[in-house]
Amino acid sequence: MDNPIVWILILLLLIGLILMFAVIGGRNKLVRLRNITQESWAQIDVELQRRYDLLDNLMYVVQQAAGAENATLRQVAEARALAMQARQDPNAGHAAQGQVEGQLGNAIRGVIHMQEQYPALQTNQNFLQLQTELTETENRIAAPRRFYNANVREYNTALQVFPGSISAKMGGFKPEEYFELDTPEARTAPKLRDMGQPAFMQQPQQQQMPPQPPPGQLPPGGYGAPQPGYGQSPQPGYQQQPGYAQPQQPGYGQSPQPGYGAPQPGHAPGYGAPQPGYPQQPQQPQQPGYGQQPYGR
Repeated sequence: MDNPIVWILILLLLIGLILMFAVIGGRNKLVRLRNITQESWAQIDVELQRRYDLLDNLMYVVQQAAGAENATLRQVAEARALAMQARQDPNAGHAAQGQVEGQLGNAIRGVIHMQEQYPALQTNQNFLQLQTELTETENRIAAPRRFYNANVREYNTALQVFPGSISAKMGGFKPEEYFELDTPEARTAPKLRDMGQPAFMQQPQQQQMPPQPPPGQLPPGGYGAPQPGYGQSPQPGYQQQPGYAQPQQPGYGQSPQPGYGAPQPGHAPGYGAPQPGYPQQPQQPQQPGYGQQPYGR
C-alpha cells in the first residue's frame, strides 16, 4: 500500500466513477426534460387541430352569408392548408410551424371582421358561437405555448452545461425549437378603439324634459295650471279636478257650508245626515272638565 502508483490508480478510478455517475445522471435528466417538452407540445397540437375544425365550419357559415367565395376566404383556405401541411411534415420544425400558424391567425381575424361587411353575420347564431369558440381556442393555445417554450428553454440549457453537454454528445440529444407566433397582433394587446367602447364607460343618455311654457302662458285646465288656494277663486278657464276643493267638515263651533252633507250620486249621505230607517239617538250632555262648573248652574 506504500506504492504511490496504487494510490494514483485508486484516485483515477474514483474520478472515473464520479464522471460516469454524473454522465448517467445528466442523461437521465435530459430524457426527463425531453419527455416533458414533448408532452407540453402534445397539448398545443390538440388545440391546433381543434382550431382547424372550427375554422372549417366558420368558413362554411361565412360563405353561406356572403353568397360567393371572396379573397378573404381564399386566403384563409390557403393558410389553413399550409398550416396542416407543416403540422403533418415530420421534417418541419416547430419554428416553421409557428410562422404558418401566425399567418393563419391573421387570416382568421380577417374572417371575423367580415361581419362589418355582411350585417347578417352579426345576428347569425352559428357565426357568433364559432367566433366565441375560436377566441377560447386562441386563449387555450397561448397558455400551453408559454409552458412549452419554458420547457424548451430548460431543456436547451441542460444541453449546454456540464454534465448535460457530455451526455448530449454521447446520447445524440438535439436542441428543441421554440414555438413562436410570428405576428404583430400576437405580441401586442388589442386597442380599445378597435374593440368598441365598453358599457361601463359609455355616457348615460339624458332624458329630455318636455318643453315648459313661458311664464304667464300656462295651459288652461291642464295639470300644469296652479290649483286655487283656500278661499281663492279659480282662474278663468280653470277646470276643477274631481274631488278637489269639496266642502270640508265644519270646524268646532262653525256652521256647515251650503251644500254640505248632501249625498253624492251613488254614495252614502254625508256626515251628520240622518240615516233612513235608523232611530235618532238623543245627544248626551258632555261632562264638565276638571275644575269647570257644570252647565246650567
